[in-house]
Amino acid sequence: MIKSLLVTIFLSVSAISAVQAETPASPEDCLKLAFDIAQAAENKNLPNEELDKVEEMLTKMESHCDARQFTEAAAVASDLKTIISKE
Repeated sequence: MIKSLLVTIFLSVSAISAVQAETPASPEDCLKLAFDIAQAAENKNLPNEELDKVEEMLTKMESHCDARQFTEAAAVASDLKTIISKE
């Protein structure tokens, strides 16, 4: 039980730390950041309303990543971090 709790905390902290990183430099880095955020959100067991919002924002972020709009993707990542952190 303690091991799974520690793993959950580690993954959440890792993903949140990744969000605080600089603007991604490539589509791969950008999508990795989106994946890390998704993992953090999943580990937080957010309410359905918040989870729907996170999923919508992740889709938007992935679109920015694909379009090489890294500054915009980083802005969405920052907003996602705020949502995940407050829960």
